[in-house]
Amino acid sequence: MGYAELIALEVQSLPAKSQAEVLSFVAALKAQDKASLLPTLTPEQTERRDAMMKTLSPFSADMKGFVFDREEANARR
Repeated sequence: MGYAELIALEVQSLPAKSQAEVLSFVAALKAQDKASLLPTLTPEQTERRDAMMKTLSPFSADMKGFVFDREEANARR
């Protein structure tokens, strides 16, 4: 029996809320693994990125409190 089967057996005995926590933990582990696969930037790439962000910074907008409404966005007027 592999790890996946053992984990499945253990998780089945947990309440639904705890099962959801296990799923959340698994998602976090997967995200962490994906992040570790991302290439690191060279010093030149970092410098270019920083210059680009500085150039674009005047165009940033404060979107705090903005609620996206899909129906409103797709409404044809």
